[in-house]
Amino acid sequence: MSPARVGRVAVLAAALGALAGAGAGWWVDPGGDGTRPALPATAAAGRPSSFAGADASWRGASPGLDAAHAAPSDLAARRTGAPRGAVGTPELQALLRAPPSALRASLKTAMRHRDQGGWLYARALARQCVLLEMTTLHEGTAGLAPVDLNQPLAQRVSAWREQLAAGCAQLQPEELREAMNVPAAASGTSATPGTLDGADPLIQLMDRPAPPGSAAARERLAAILNRADPLMLSELGPALLQREGEAFVFDGRRLAGEDERRALEAATMLLPCALGLACDERDERVWGPCVMTGDCRHATREEAVLAATDADAGLDAGPAAPDRRAAVRAWVERLREAVLARDVDRFLRPPG
Repeated sequence: MSPARVGRVAVLAAALGALAGAGAGWWVDPGGDGTRPALPATAAAGRPSSFAGADASWRGASPGLDAAHAAPSDLAARRTGAPRGAVGTPELQALLRAPPSALRASLKTAMRHRDQGGWLYARALARQCVLLEMTTLHEGTAGLAPVDLNQPLAQRVSAWREQLAAGCAQLQPEELREAMNVPAAASGTSATPGTLDGADPLIQLMDRPAPPGSAAARERLAAILNRADPLMLSELGPALLQREGEAFVFDGRRLAGEDERRALEAATMLLPCALGLACDERDERVWGPCVMTGDCRHATREEAVLAATDADAGLDAGPAAPDRRAAVRAWVERLREAVLARDVDRFLRPPG
C-alpha cells in the first residue's frame, strides 16, 4: 500500500465518527434484514421531474460526467452549471457538478471561499472520497453482492467511480483531513455566532444552538431560509423542521400521524433536489448502494427515497404506493414554496 493510500486510510478511520448519522448510513440496513441500504437523515436527492417548477436541465444526462464541465479555479470564473433559478450560492453548487476527476481543484476552490460556505462544500466533496475508500475496503467482503454491469445505472456509476477514484487519488491526506475535520472555531460553536473571522456561515448556521420555540430558533430558521442553500438543506434533512415531541410542525399544524410524518420526512430529503442539488448518480445515496450492495435499481434520490418510504410503510409497490408518493411530492412542493418565499411562519406553530 502506497504512503498516500496509508494516509488516506488513516483519515478514513478518523472520519468515520464524523460520518455517523451523516454520510455513512447508506449501506447500513435499518431493519436488520440485509435487504436494502438505509437513507441517512441528511439525505440528499432525486431527479425532480415530478416536482412542479423543476428545471428541465435536471432531467437529462449527467453533466458531471461531461469533460466539458471543467472545475472552476475561482468562483467568479464559473457562473454556469447550476439549474435556472437555483438558490444559495450557484458558484459553489457548480463545484458539485464539476468532473470528479478534477475533485482536488474543486475542493481547493471551495476551501478558498470558506467565508461563503465553501467549507461545507469542501467537506461534501471530501466525504465522497471517504465513502469511496470505504467501498474499496469492503470489496470482496462476504455477503456483498457483485454489481451487475448490465444495468444502465451500474454502467454510469462505474464510470463515475473511476473518475472519482482518479480525483481522490490527487488529494494529499492533509488536504482530506482539513476538509473533513471542521474545527469548532470554523463552525462558530466555540464563541458567539457571527463573531468569528473565517467562520463558515453555512456550518455556523447548522450548528447554532437554538432551543425549540425560542426567539433564537426563529432567528436561526430565518437565516437558514435566507441562505436557502441546497447542500445545507440536504445536510439538515428533517432537522429543518420544528418538532413538538415526535410530531413535525408545518403550516401551523402539528403533524403527528405516522403516514404524515413519514411523508414529510421524505419530502425534506427531496427538497434540496427541487432547489438545484445534483441528485443523480453523483449523489452518494445513489452510487453508494449500487457500489456497496449491488442495488442499482434507483437512478435518482427521488426514486430511492420513495422506494424506502414504500418499504417503511410495509407495502412496497402495493395499491397505496401511488397515493403515498403523490403525498410526498405534494409536501416537497409546499416546502419548496415556503423556502423560496422565506416564509418562517409556515415552519412554526402559531402561539396558542
